[in-house]
Amino acid sequence: MSRTAAALFLVLAPVAFGLAAAFALGMDANWDLRNYHYYNAYAFLAGREGYDLLAAQANTFFNPLLDLPFYLAANAWPARLVGFLLGAAQGLNVVPLYFIACSTLRIERTPTKRLAAAGLALFGLLGAGFLSELGTTFGDTLVTLGPLASLWIVLARFDAIARGDLGAAWPRLLVAGATAGIAAGLKQPAATYAVGLCLGFLLVPTTAPRRLGLASLFGVGVLAGFAASDGFWLWHLWRAYGNPLMPFENQIFRSPWALPEAYRQYFDLSSGFWTRVFFPFAYLLDPKLTSEAPFFDLRLLLCLVAIPAATAASLWRRDRGIEVPPRTRYFLASLAFGYIAWVWLFAVYRYFIAGEMLAPLALVLALDLAPLDARARRILLAAFFVLIAATTRPPDWIRVKWSGKWVTAEVPTLAEPARTIVLITGHEPLSYLIPSFPPAVRFLRIHSGFTNPTETGVRFNAEMERIVAAHRGPIMILFNPNETVFAEKYLPYYGLAIARAGCKPVPSDIGYLAYSLCPLARVR
Repeated sequence: MSRTAAALFLVLAPVAFGLAAAFALGMDANWDLRNYHYYNAYAFLAGREGYDLLAAQANTFFNPLLDLPFYLAANAWPARLVGFLLGAAQGLNVVPLYFIACSTLRIERTPTKRLAAAGLALFGLLGAGFLSELGTTFGDTLVTLGPLASLWIVLARFDAIARGDLGAAWPRLLVAGATAGIAAGLKQPAATYAVGLCLGFLLVPTTAPRRLGLASLFGVGVLAGFAASDGFWLWHLWRAYGNPLMPFENQIFRSPWALPEAYRQYFDLSSGFWTRVFFPFAYLLDPKLTSEAPFFDLRLLLCLVAIPAATAASLWRRDRGIEVPPRTRYFLASLAFGYIAWVWLFAVYRYFIAGEMLAPLALVLALDLAPLDARARRILLAAFFVLIAATTRPPDWIRVKWSGKWVTAEVPTLAEPARTIVLITGHEPLSYLIPSFPPAVRFLRIHSGFTNPTETGVRFNAEMERIVAAHRGPIMILFNPNETVFAEKYLPYYGLAIARAGCKPVPSDIGYLAYSLCPLARVR
């Protein structure tokens, strides 16, 4: 592959992913979009915090910066154009993947190396996680740009970083760390990548003090980047609620606005230590361990086998005086440390899509260390890639037919919007409907997965009871008719009941059905 062909590939690949998102796939209607990706940006720009309470459930407290571009674009441009831009932005991951491969592949001929790097970069974006999120608002495949760019920055001048003048290398380390740190600040689960990239320096083939210095400089960069993208929001949560991670880890911070619990609402890995150690085996047998929707992808499982085998092979080669390439050692070490951090902290598959993207290259580098001849390695690698491609099945995050605007809802006319409070109950994500209501309408979520009126120790419940008791204007309720049981269960705590004769539907383009907006009557 010539330099010109490689440049064309790097330009056209993101465009192709953008076109696929806009024309080959439906419009994203995932649960998180309807719960907080759209609403949080709206609430931030409109200054609704403290006016609406818990509208997006526990996700109300997430940093809104990552969601701002989508919200602004979805309100300004046609939905398909926004879908194209989302897909193209996600497709940009091919650029750092290509240069990471160029920096690590041990291929003599440059044109051949470019072709192999392009193939690995493209294959890296054909995994179950990436394909399922193409054109969606999750953000997992956008924050990957940070750690992948960070890895590229390190590998591009790796010899100088590992063995050159540390005084000349420290700016690059700080920039690389900050790049990964910014991504972690925008979406905190991305911190696992930063952890892996930092700890990877501890296995660089150099002196122990230098290893520690490299890791420390990179770590300082990570902290600086994290502070730049998330520091303002952590400070806000600390000042407002006494917990910078609100509501998570509240058993430590003891904010009165939540129960003294961890609120780590992830998947159940209580089956034990060995489930985590052999996690890819476990979740391929039971995808519910790591994903809300079923999927299949062998990449991480093959890496779980290949990388330890590569480690053993590298020790065997060292005993025979054969040096393992320093870039290979750092690459595999950082991926392994990041994987360990991910399994122990989150274990949610879509939080490790950067690992999925890097897995094809990791398999190449791992097999390169195997004591096999070149032909055997090529055959084995081809078999791995064919097996992966033939068996990959992405999860389904809910897509609908494209409409003119991404988020629309038909809200009934309200007689007194400036004096109206709307309560929300149930687990259905409904906050995306709020921007379609008149801005003066106030929303209180009295029940959700985060809290409900029976949790009297949570200050939000006392605050909402006070607001409702003092209110003298119309009070309504918004809920999914399939979750009427929650409204009937929790409204009595507020002395309210549904006046069904006045219920009206609220249909939307990305909801499951028409939600119900009903007036409430005081019963005490």
